[in-house]
Order: sequence, then C-alpha cells, then structure tokens
Amino acid sequence: MSRVVVVKHEGALRGESISVAGYTAMLYEALTALTGETTEAASLHKLLPRGAVGMKTNCLTGKQNSTPAPLVEALAGVLEAAGWKPTEIVVWDRTNRELQTAGFKLSAGGFGRRCMGTDTNGVGYGSEFHSFGESSSLVSRILEEVVTANINMPVLKDHSIAGLSGGLKNMFGAINNPNKFHNHNCDPHVAEVSMMDPIRSRNRLTIMDAVQVQYHNGPGFDRRYLVRYGSVILSDDPVAADRVGLEVIGRLRERNGLPSLEKAGRPAKYLQTAAGLGLGQAELSVLEVKVLVMDDKGHVRAGELL
Repeated sequence: MSRVVVVKHEGALRGESISVAGYTAMLYEALTALTGETTEAASLHKLLPRGAVGMKTNCLTGKQNSTPAPLVEALAGVLEAAGWKPTEIVVWDRTNRELQTAGFKLSAGGFGRRCMGTDTNGVGYGSEFHSFGESSSLVSRILEEVVTANINMPVLKDHSIAGLSGGLKNMFGAINNPNKFHNHNCDPHVAEVSMMDPIRSRNRLTIMDAVQVQYHNGPGFDRRYLVRYGSVILSDDPVAADRVGLEVIGRLRERNGLPSLEKAGRPAKYLQTAAGLGLGQAELSVLEVKVLVMDDKGHVRAGELL
C-alpha cells in the first residue's frame, strides 16, 4: 500500500507566508510520517541513494504560483544536515529565465549548491532519444548525467488540457518536446514520459507544494480560482501523490460550484494509464493517506484532507 502524507500549516491556512524554518518543520513531520523513521536524516537515507540529488522545480508562473524558494531552501538544508554536500544538491528546471523569475539565484559552478536550467551553456539535452509507448524524447542531461536521484517538486494546480498539473506532468519540463504531447488530455504521454528510463530510475520522491492551490484555469496564474490550502504533499509513489492532489482539486471545484474535471472534458486519465504501467497506485481507496495539521507552536494533530 502506497502512503501519502499531507502536512498543513495553520498559519498558511490563514494566508501567512511560510518561512524556511516553517517549511523545515513541515518536512520533518512529513518525511518521518512517510517512512516511519524517527529523524528526517534517516528518512532521506531510506528514500535516496547517496550521490548528487536533483530538485526539479516548476517555475512557469514566476513568483505568483511556482515552487517556493523557501521550500527549496528548507529541503536543501535538510539534505545537508543529513550528510549531503552542498555540491551534491542541484536545483533545476527547463530554463534559467524561469528559475530567475521565480526568485532563484543561478549558480552552475562547482562551488556550493547548483541552480540551473537545462538551457545552461554546456548542459542541454542528451543525444539519445528515450522512447516508451507512443512517446519519444531527449531528456535533460541534468537527469541523465549530473544527478543520481531526483526529488520532484511540483505545484498543485489545475491544467486546462490534462486536468491536473502535479508531479507527473512536471516531468514534461525534463524533455525537449513537451509541445508534442498535449493531445487527448496528455494521455498516455504524461505517464509514458515518466516511464522513460532516466526519469523513472531517478525520481525517488515527490514533494508537492499546495500552500495555494489554483483549482481552475491553470496552469497559468489566475487569482480568481486560488485558495489557501496551506500544505505540502509527500510520497515516494508519484502516482499516489498526484491522485491525492487530484482529490483536492476535485473537492475544491465542487465546493466552488464548478463541474468535475470529467464533466469539463479534461479528466486526468493519465493517472490510470500510469498505474497500469506499474508506475504507482491511482485508486484512492487503496492509498494510506495521512493528514497532519501543524499549529503556530509546532504542535501536530491529525486532520482531514479538506
């Protein structure tokens, strides 16, 4: 049974921003709840092999609704405290411009943490196409050659074609030709891209930011459909993480008087395709979903998904 952990922050639910320290506390609770270990360091060593770790962000909407820099900073600090060297941490996305507009400082050198887009000079995409099913792509050399493992750090939001923009969809940012894969609600392509060897073999953990969730008219930013959910969603099953995210989107749409994604003509059917390929579990009924709520003093109690 796959486990998904949702950690909510009461301050964020009230509209407050979350500091690096706040995200660090949330990651501690989420990682230990996910693995059953007593420390975040032991949890990370259980989830990740030693070596360089990538952190794939989603920076499409600049500072408006992209992977938050404080969350990335918190995770990098947790990795370093667990024994990873700064030079073994690589924050990355499709382009340097997207990273910069989202508030990240670029650094492609060998001193300290790296932060770079695939379009960095000397990086780019690999020379060999990777194929699975109907999909064939070049994959970022950051995944192929630079990192040993990858932590997928998407933002939970609606997608105008695929229905859901979460962890699996975020890996479109690791290939050279995502524009070719948006027909039929991006199915089966979202699943097949994540089945490509450099992606499947290195993706070990999904940490999805859901502090503010756009439940309609995504993936571009639209403040009219934004709500404070105040959470991070973690799982080592990429399909399960997305399935819980889909449940949140669905309930928010219902609460706000919108039709289901199925009735809107954009079901996230790629989740079932991914499950059928063995990438993870897509049925909510077989998932272990653990929801925790953290108050302003760091005390944690059990909570509800929505």
